[in-house]
Amino acid sequence: MNEALLLWINRDWAHPALDALSTWLSSRGGFAFPLLALLLIGFVSRWGKAGARLWLMALLVIGSGDLLGNVLKNAFQHPRPCFELAGQVRLPGQPPGAACGPNLTGMPSNHALNFFAAAMFLSLVLGGRARSLFLVAALVALSRVYLGKHYPAQVLVGGGIGILWGLLWARFGVKYAPLPASARPSQLNWPPMSTTEQTELPHRLSIVVPLYNEQDSVTPLVQRVHECLAHYHHPWELILVSDGSSDGTESEMQAAREKWGRHVRLIYLQRNFGQTAAMQAGIDATRGDVIVTMDGDLQNDPVDIPRLVKRLLEENLDLVSGWRQNRQDNLIRKIPSRLANKLIGQITGVPLHDYGCSLKVFRAPVIKSVRLYGEMHRFIPAWLAANTSPARIKEEVVHHHARQFGQSKYGLGRTFRVLLDLLAVYFFMRFRARPGHFFGRIGLIFGALGGAGLTYLAFVKLALGESIGTRPLLLISVLFVVVSVQFLTTGVLSEMMARTYYESSDTRSYLIRADSASANNGEAAWNEPA
Repeated sequence: MNEALLLWINRDWAHPALDALSTWLSSRGGFAFPLLALLLIGFVSRWGKAGARLWLMALLVIGSGDLLGNVLKNAFQHPRPCFELAGQVRLPGQPPGAACGPNLTGMPSNHALNFFAAAMFLSLVLGGRARSLFLVAALVALSRVYLGKHYPAQVLVGGGIGILWGLLWARFGVKYAPLPASARPSQLNWPPMSTTEQTELPHRLSIVVPLYNEQDSVTPLVQRVHECLAHYHHPWELILVSDGSSDGTESEMQAAREKWGRHVRLIYLQRNFGQTAAMQAGIDATRGDVIVTMDGDLQNDPVDIPRLVKRLLEENLDLVSGWRQNRQDNLIRKIPSRLANKLIGQITGVPLHDYGCSLKVFRAPVIKSVRLYGEMHRFIPAWLAANTSPARIKEEVVHHHARQFGQSKYGLGRTFRVLLDLLAVYFFMRFRARPGHFFGRIGLIFGALGGAGLTYLAFVKLALGESIGTRPLLLISVLFVVVSVQFLTTGVLSEMMARTYYESSDTRSYLIRADSASANNGEAAWNEPA
């Protein structure tokens, strides 16, 4: 497969224009060095000394990557195709019988490693502005295969190592060097504006906090909320939802209610249903006109609540979402989150910097018009956009603190669940009222691919008289027409059934324990302004 793909690209794609382009892209003096010079000019003109430091850091990434590639080549001893397949591969730009070069090993490709390392490093430091460098890296990597210098596998391995190498250097650079990092282009918004201001528009405020095994966080959390809202001019309540906690979280919740009063309301779920279900349980129990959701791990700061509520009411919005611009999490969590925010914004049409921030402020009628399940709490702005104008959804920079107690409940496995829920969000936003359009598009795409394959095979059979019965393309074309559409439609239909189950039948995604009522010690109350 590796050899066949190489020969297909190297020989079947042969064209004088591609020969010239690939030779230029692979040339260090003709392409790589001029590109570095342009980057230096651009960085210095925009960021001055910080830009020069960034350029030197990128140069260090490339140089160290080149050394790493040479070490790995000596370790793998995997020959280049121009040496192993001499006489079979074309060598554009070189006379017939020309030598492969001084280095006969090619695993990994240094060109791919260096360009992808630089692209990853600059993309993480500068954000979306450097994303086009990945396209440049891909073209350079492809040129190495086209020129017969590397097998496709050597290029893929080089690119993968380069991405990891750039990731490591980005973490080092952002942490230790004063670079113009992407986290700081809008630093005029940081720190957040004064939180002493609050709106005088009348309202009642409900704060919902889902908790799962946060025993050490409950007491300081409730105390912090009361400190920040001690002089709040309007009635408010705090709803704590235990999502099937198995430690002492519920005991701490009960102690907090006994200490602070009946405006602290408690909900105990029957088992661990997940953050989305716990949040939905709290929202269902609210009595206020304005609803605030936040995490219970003390990473969100209640001091931001008055400011977010003020903006919601005075600008007549339906949602103000928090933006953790100065996020206090490790790089392993921030990078996937940043990529996910971009992806979610592009797919849903509601671009926000931080979908994952739980600190959000809603108008109660709007948030209660949607039902949440799965991992949908992170897509609330997209869900609301189906019921309100995206212009009534804004974001505000908020404080963010490092986790003080316990460990995060989220792992990388959550990414796959988020992707599946994102597919459901996209479907219900675009095709809830016209699912036939969705299925029709899939049918047209796969039908066109399968039909094209079958048409080609019919031409081969009828016009050329060749046998097609043993060709894989025949089976693939039939599968494209039949099986793929069935799998996709089955998945989406199951999502439609789940949505109907939760909305039409009034079935909830959680169960509340019977002792929740007794835990609240009488009627609920509001914390009235002094």
